[in-house]
Amino acid sequence: MKAKYIFIALLAVFVTSCSNDELYQNPATSLTDETILQTKETASTVLNGAYAQTGDYRYLTIGEIALEVMANDLKMTDGAYNFSTYNWLMYAYNYVQYPRIVDGWWSAYAEYLWRYAYRAIDQANLIINNAENLPAGCEDIVAQAYGIRGYNFLNLYHLFCPSYVSAGDGGQGLFLRLTPGSADGATNVPRSDLGTSLKQIISDLTYANEHATSTSNYNINKANTALLLARTYLDMGDYANAQKYAEQASPVFDGSNLMSKEQYQSGFNTENSEWLWAFNYVSETSKIYASIPSFYHAATYKDPESVFGTPGYGSQVTYSYLEDNAVDWMTGYSTVRVTWSFAGMFGEGDSRALFPFYIDKRDGLFTSKYSSKGSLGIADYPMARVAEAYLIEAECLARKSDPRGLEVLNALQIKRGGTVSKTLSVDEVWYERRRELYGEGFALPDIKRLQKPLERVGDEHWTAVKSLPANSPRFMFPIPATELDYNKNTTAADQNEYWR
Repeated sequence: MKAKYIFIALLAVFVTSCSNDELYQNPATSLTDETILQTKETASTVLNGAYAQTGDYRYLTIGEIALEVMANDLKMTDGAYNFSTYNWLMYAYNYVQYPRIVDGWWSAYAEYLWRYAYRAIDQANLIINNAENLPAGCEDIVAQAYGIRGYNFLNLYHLFCPSYVSAGDGGQGLFLRLTPGSADGATNVPRSDLGTSLKQIISDLTYANEHATSTSNYNINKANTALLLARTYLDMGDYANAQKYAEQASPVFDGSNLMSKEQYQSGFNTENSEWLWAFNYVSETSKIYASIPSFYHAATYKDPESVFGTPGYGSQVTYSYLEDNAVDWMTGYSTVRVTWSFAGMFGEGDSRALFPFYIDKRDGLFTSKYSSKGSLGIADYPMARVAEAYLIEAECLARKSDPRGLEVLNALQIKRGGTVSKTLSVDEVWYERRRELYGEGFALPDIKRLQKPLERVGDEHWTAVKSLPANSPRFMFPIPATELDYNKNTTAADQNEYWR
């Protein structure tokens, strides 16, 4: 068999053997297919590599934040008011990403998102395509590989494809690479339609859901694949199946399996029972300033003479005050901001209103939803939470005018200390999704799925792109120029419409 060389980044979280739930990722270099098939440990190492690529900052950090700042509620600082944008995410927020690098690497994120997603998929393919040759006891490794592949295809769909609800089966979908390696048959695949693409995602996640045995929240398992299936079916407008898998992910909807107010306010950095899948970054794998907490960081210092640092919002703090009092207020880039209109969506006492202060009102509010465990970037990041299952359940019930949906929605709101909804509608659930899931990569996918226009409140946003119509072709990243240059089965028509 042709030798395949795999270069795997270190990621310390996952198992070192087939039967161990706690994978600790070790680096592997120059592994051939034959070597991979010899031991459980090497198969685990390939799986760890797939996880590592999935969590790479050039993919997870950029992708998750881009999907937020390209929508209505969050934005990037514009470089004024004692801050620099560092160009990070500014091009995505301003809708001027390019298919080819033209002004520094930050101007063409699509290339990086694409590269690391397909690296993860390729390593998952190594396991899936060689499953029958693996030693006994590796069934869960195979199941996790299917889950990782399905998740990455789903993430690529959110970043690069139109909404299935609007485009249907015939819309432009994914490049479904299902064979490992760099041979023509593995890399020169045509762009599939959306129907075929979503069926592949469902197939992968279903296999993982039916065969995964891990109980670790750091691994692909039955609970988090159920939620990923619910997420996918919701994207497809298949509300019966979305509800079915939401109920598998969350057997109860009475609030008892949700985080407490205190846990929500503590700053997302440590997985808990509500987190069905968490990505773990430790000192060896944290990219420090390139980590997700770096972009959201806001000081939690509490001046006893002011309200600075409380979970509420509206407190102004001067730049000189922070410097004079040596407040560690900018450990990280701190470039993502919350708009005032979004902050106004939270009722008094809502534990999710984590907007401790602002420096200049024109630059928006800081958010402290994400933090680190001591050193910057050492933190868990939520990939799937039970709260999302509540929101999917509520939306599915709302779509068939079932009053039980209001009970589910209110159970979440009561747990968070939010304002209880009096009526049930799809829009009411959407508002709650915005309050509950901000910063978790759902903002733009929800606009696309619900066929909403982009509506940014004028003066709160410095970008020229303050509104876009529903189903705008600009809601998709461009297919990287390198894909169109080197994939022999592509044409100019495979580029997303806006970028042709």
